[in-house]
Amino acid sequence: MSFLSLLCVPALPGLLTQGLLTVGLDGKPVRFGVPLPAAALAQGLRLQGGGALQWRRLPVGGALADPVWVELAIVGATGSTRVIGGGAPESADGRGPAFVREEEEVLLPHGRERRVRWRWSEGSIDECARTEISVDTEIGGEVYTAGEARTVWTGAATTRADVVCALPRRLFEVVSLLPSGGRSAAAVQKHLASLVPLLRELPGARGAGDFGRSGKVVTNLEFDTTLALLRAAVALRDEKAFAMAGRAAQHLRDRDLDPRSGLPFPHGLDHRTGVPAPGHAWLEGLLHVGLLRADDGHLAAARNMGLALAACPPMGEGRQELARDYAWPLLELEALLAIDPDPGIARAADRLATAIARRYDAQARTFRFGEGEVGDGYLERGWITGGIVVPALQAHLRRVPNTEIAACVAAVQQALLDQIGRARPGLPTHWRCAGGRTFAEHREAHAAEAMLVLEAFEPADLRRLLRRETIGDAIAEVPAPDDPDLATKFSMVARCTWVWR
Repeated sequence: MSFLSLLCVPALPGLLTQGLLTVGLDGKPVRFGVPLPAAALAQGLRLQGGGALQWRRLPVGGALADPVWVELAIVGATGSTRVIGGGAPESADGRGPAFVREEEEVLLPHGRERRVRWRWSEGSIDECARTEISVDTEIGGEVYTAGEARTVWTGAATTRADVVCALPRRLFEVVSLLPSGGRSAAAVQKHLASLVPLLRELPGARGAGDFGRSGKVVTNLEFDTTLALLRAAVALRDEKAFAMAGRAAQHLRDRDLDPRSGLPFPHGLDHRTGVPAPGHAWLEGLLHVGLLRADDGHLAAARNMGLALAACPPMGEGRQELARDYAWPLLELEALLAIDPDPGIARAADRLATAIARRYDAQARTFRFGEGEVGDGYLERGWITGGIVVPALQAHLRRVPNTEIAACVAAVQQALLDQIGRARPGLPTHWRCAGGRTFAEHREAHAAEAMLVLEAFEPADLRRLLRRETIGDAIAEVPAPDDPDLATKFSMVARCTWVWR
């Protein structure tokens, strides 16, 4: 079992003599992605001890990125060894002391196949063969339709990056995959850990990486199952969850993307039957799997989905105007921009944030969307406001500080706190607002939707809330192991940052 720990990175010239990473390996090759300080890379990298190191910059972030995401490949190292500054430059062409990467394309009757092969210096060979389907065809008893892809990995390629499950937590905090903090939701984390082995992927090569829910519905990874599994993997150091996140990312890229809109198909009776919409598009899990597995294809797919979201403004009007069609795209675009800045995507995110902010109602203390307008009042969906809208604006404010938007967000957070603090069982998910008062409140306990409300709060407020017995009871053992929509409910809970704080 490999292990890896990140050391505190000193300033130059200490980078040349002190370790950036300490790695314990068993001699088998590893290949993974990790963020490292730009100053260290300028001096090159090497191993202190036996073995061969090869590295390259991943195609994200641009020339000014710091830290810089890089692919590290290590072969022939056993025991404890250190990655230090002052060594070989990057092997941008894929030819170095650890492996030689080869690529070729083959034209098949049903599509174009691209093969990538890693020839490791110790003799191992990994391969990825990905076929983009251009004509409906049957392979292995399953029908693939035009627009899909089929990816086959051989060798140990899918396990080379398992070492990331042993990375120290603070690395994932730096890149915002996990929040800073400790174990304030330890009971929730323990329950989620018990659910990972119960998640059942759909059968066959076409189903691998995706899940079903009640009514024979294919989830299409709704609420970003990939992100939920990845957060569980790195927080719990769970290689099974990491492998599942990898298959989910591959499934999204191969099965669920619509080549016309660039967005994924949403849940439906089959993988590709729903109508793509910006309110059902999640790229953050795919992005981070691509980073940690050093998968350029995943990174390109996440960027392309971001471009598609940027080019697809919300369409609904009146009662058809949905908060999720504004907030989900904003949250996803900000996640992409934090890793891979792009002026066009940034402008699209700015427009979404402005559009949401304009919907702030000081009397109702919420952001009003057409879907909630009822007579002379408003039906507040607290789980959407707290779980999606507020986090999206918070992510935007980290990139573009704005005192007016920040004040609106703070007022909405306080309104949610006030609603929770009515000393009733459960957590509020819906209520009516009219004439400066709230009424007709609906509360739920043991519901994933209710747990999303808690995503809105700052750490200090969250800690106070979690100390309340009524809230502890409401969030205990959610979702239930026998929930007919287990994968979807797991995704709703495990994607939340507060769960891992």
